[in-house]
Amino acid sequence: MKVGRFTLKFRYPPRPDVILLEADKSPHLLSACENLSVEVYRSADRLVVVRPKYLVLLVYYWLRSTRMAALLCARLESQKIRVLIGMENYDKRYRKGDTSRTILEDVTEQIPQLRAFLVQHGQELRRFPLNRVRKRVELFCWGNWVAQNYPRFGRNDLSYISSGALIDGLYRSVRPSIVPRDVGICYVSTVKDSSWWGSETGERRLGFEKLTEYLKTLAESMQVDVHVALTIDRDQNNEEDESSLERNWFLERLGREIQFNEPSFLFGNQDVSHQGRTTPQYVKERYSTYFLSDRSELTLGMASSVLWESFGRGNKILAVNLTDNELYDFPISGLWSMRQPTYEDFALRVQQLMQMPQEQWLNLTKEARFDLVAYREYEPPHKLINKYLCQAVDQASLLR
Repeated sequence: MKVGRFTLKFRYPPRPDVILLEADKSPHLLSACENLSVEVYRSADRLVVVRPKYLVLLVYYWLRSTRMAALLCARLESQKIRVLIGMENYDKRYRKGDTSRTILEDVTEQIPQLRAFLVQHGQELRRFPLNRVRKRVELFCWGNWVAQNYPRFGRNDLSYISSGALIDGLYRSVRPSIVPRDVGICYVSTVKDSSWWGSETGERRLGFEKLTEYLKTLAESMQVDVHVALTIDRDQNNEEDESSLERNWFLERLGREIQFNEPSFLFGNQDVSHQGRTTPQYVKERYSTYFLSDRSELTLGMASSVLWESFGRGNKILAVNLTDNELYDFPISGLWSMRQPTYEDFALRVQQLMQMPQEQWLNLTKEARFDLVAYREYEPPHKLINKYLCQAVDQASLLR
């Protein structure tokens, strides 16, 4: 029953083992919940259970925290649900007085018995510092580099569990056994929204514009083919055709001969399938950028999670930061990263990397790759996360 923006229920839903926070936006998280009963919790639903215990708890928590946190606290505490997981990018941030807070910062402060897990979504955690207050959240992070370095950017989680990258791990489990190296350079798009095709330009866009100019000159001089890895979900915006705007941005700067992956296919090519299936079941199963990177001699870009993941899979990459802001640096420095290079230095580095034997590259990057993205074939991310969730559910059931 809907009353304004709130959804009313007059009896409790079945108690799940795990609450999945905003998992309708990240259904790939369900892969980590095998053999567990789950409930997808959407903060936008503003669910209120019209039962005395729930309503008392709702008033209690609302007086102590925010509306969004109070609704979730009342839901968890009224049925003694003790395990919650979500993608870190959906732990909504809001202002509380003079500080920045997230839902789970408030919820775990109110319910210290809760085992709250977040899964690292991308590399941009560095750009959003949190409070220095101890956060009672356990973060499944991509590798040891995050665990060792993210606290200095403001994160202060209860613990860091080095799991590898979830979506990257799911891709590895379904990609074809043989991936040909039949593309020269994969150029990773970071053209994210209307700020890129509008008149105003920020430092990130200016850096990427300059890198695109470098690439155009390089492609013409080296006669190397360039494929642009377009963003996988630009066609999901019903208000504006962002996919066309993104494609046109590159056509205007790199010329009509440029080639693109096709984001709407599972692997970016209708001829490549997984068990006879080419159509993704959801947006995050569009692995076209990953597959294009795996096919390429070199993956080039600025600040991008795709570069981290491609590096972790053993591909040659070059991350180029043409700004003075360290937040756009590749996290681990080496032959694979550059800050403010001249065009001549950039071109020499590209030639060096493309001519380097793959075996030499793998030996050179072995430690750095695992430090950044700690993928373990015997225990891929979704399996490791599932193990922790099952242990947390078992422990919670003993305490009820």
